[in-house]
Amino acid sequence: LTKDFRITLAESRNGVPPDVKLDGKYKFTDAMEKMIPNGPPSLIDCKKLVVEGEVTFAKDVVIKGTVTIKNGSGSCKEVASGTYEDKTVEL
Repeated sequence: LTKDFRITLAESRNGVPPDVKLDGKYKFTDAMEKMIPNGPPSLIDCKKLVVEGEVTFAKDVVIKGTVTIKNGSGSCKEVASGTYEDKTVEL
């Protein structure tokens, strides 16, 4: 993500972007900004990311492989700093 909020693909991805499916809450730019107040998670080694429900990402979140993040609580929950690889995360 550039300073002017353009998404660019890392060269190491060899032209293949990750498959990202976000909850319908994130269809507008202002909602996206609320989701990543500390900067976007690293998706360099991500194959697929699915976000269900309202979440924010802490600083230094790394997504690898296929990860699903689920928050069914009805209130916003934070994805803690760390590496998430090939798993489902229930918040």
